[in-house]
Amino acid sequence: MALIPAGAFTLGLGISEDTPSFISDRTSSKNAQPQQDIQLEAFYLDIHEVTYGDFLQFKPQAQYAEGRLNHPVQGISWFEADAYCLWRGKRLPTELEWERAGRGLDGHLYVWGNEFARKNANFEKTVQPGGKFPQDINENGIYDLNGNVSEWTASWYQPYQGSNFKDPNYGEKYKVIRGGAINKREHGFIKEFALLAYRNFAPPEMRSWDTGFRCARSVS
Repeated sequence: MALIPAGAFTLGLGISEDTPSFISDRTSSKNAQPQQDIQLEAFYLDIHEVTYGDFLQFKPQAQYAEGRLNHPVQGISWFEADAYCLWRGKRLPTELEWERAGRGLDGHLYVWGNEFARKNANFEKTVQPGGKFPQDINENGIYDLNGNVSEWTASWYQPYQGSNFKDPNYGEKYKVIRGGAINKREHGFIKEFALLAYRNFAPPEMRSWDTGFRCARSVS
C-alpha cells in the first residue's frame, strides 16, 4: 500500500465550453458537478489492483483461466470486493479517496496531467497485468488508476454537495465505480471514460467483465 497524505484536492468537473456533457448512456458530466475543494484525511491505498492470485487466497474454490494470476480480477460483485478487503483487514476506498489518489493535490484530469494521451494507460480491449504502463502511476506510486479495469468504491451513488442535478438513480441503490477505461464500446473508445472525475455506477450485486477493485485502509 502507499500513503496518500492529508490535504485538499479538486473534486469534480468545472462548467465550461470544454466540459463534456455526454459521457455514457446513463450519466453525464453534470453528476460530477459542482467542482469543489475537498479536504481529506490521510489514508493508504493498494499500489496495484487486486489480482486473481490475490483473490484465490480468499476464495480458493474459484476457478480462473491459467496464466492470469497476475492480472486484475474481473467479474467481482461489490459484496465480494468488500468481503475481500475486510478479510485483509482493509476496506474499499470511498469515491472521494479514489479521486484524490488519481488527481493529486493539483487536480489534474488524468494521472499524468490535463491532456489526454491514449498511449499512457491501458485503454484497449484486453486487461493487462498491473504496472505495465509507467505513465499510469500517481505521485505516490500507485498504478493503473486511469486504465485497466474499473474499480468498485465504498460509496453509494449520491449527488455532490451543492449539486442541482437531478438523477433518478441517486440513492442507496447503486455503488460508484471509478477509473479503468478499457474499451467499453464495440464501435470504439470514448475518451471521456478516462477522466478521473468520471462517475460510473452499478448495482452492488452486478459482476462485470471490466470491473475489479483495490483496497484502502485508514491511517488510524
